[in-house]
Amino acid sequence: MYKRIVCESYLKEKITFTYVFPFFLVSDDGFHEVSGTVSGIKSAFAIGENYIDTSVDKRVITLVVAIRDNKIINRQKLYRLFPLRKKGTLYYYEEDIARKIGYVVEDIKPVKSKIYEQYQITLICHNPYFTDIENNVYQMATWKPCFKFKLSIPKATGIKFGTKNTTSMATIVNSSNIEFGMTITFTANDVVTNPSLFNVDTREELKIEKEMQVGDKIIVTTYRQNKNIVYIPASTGIEENINNLFVYGSKFLQIHTGSNTFRYNAEKNVDSLEAVIEYVTEYEAV
Repeated sequence: MYKRIVCESYLKEKITFTYVFPFFLVSDDGFHEVSGTVSGIKSAFAIGENYIDTSVDKRVITLVVAIRDNKIINRQKLYRLFPLRKKGTLYYYEEDIARKIGYVVEDIKPVKSKIYEQYQITLICHNPYFTDIENNVYQMATWKPCFKFKLSIPKATGIKFGTKNTTSMATIVNSSNIEFGMTITFTANDVVTNPSLFNVDTREELKIEKEMQVGDKIIVTTYRQNKNIVYIPASTGIEENINNLFVYGSKFLQIHTGSNTFRYNAEKNVDSLEAVIEYVTEYEAV
């Protein structure tokens, strides 16, 4: 499949650039680069430097597109889809690759050309990593409904309304060389005390000191730029920040490169706890 680039504005409007008009993709840049800055420190009388760390640079994507027909209408559409100071999402498709990345518009300007009108669009991706387009979801302990309509309930035996998947562990394989965060959702079906998630491989644990009532949810995000714990009581449905209940010594667990086996737990009534992990794999380039 040939390359196709789709940009979605903050208003959820989309525009597609490919090798056909009305928006012909003349060239693109910034998709395949991996750029960082290596830091080191030099000591007196030392040979060379001691390595400290590497910071990952922002990604700059440039698109050059040509328009041929309905020039004024299509030019105005470009301006509307790429307003300055606004965020958007770019989707990249090529053969079996499908990725997305967030951006902020830096500029859009005409390019001199002997044929057709051409415009250069510059997008700044402060988080330089691409991700899968769809989220991955692991349901570690959930209820599966066992009845369907038309519903008939035998008087003597009754029916099962549902069966619980009692699997308390999930193994996630990270095939990229980047570690990334996730969203963990704990749901209580009865009174549950101090839910937790444990990485069997690294021996790291995430634990919240909180008693949950029936229907309560705790949502933990462990992303690089978004680490947060939210409690949603069933009685009100109003989100409460409970970062202060993060148990000392706990970790905002990451999904490391390779195999990651997670096990959920609780200090009381773990059988009444459901746990769901949601994540997207990150990539250095496409």
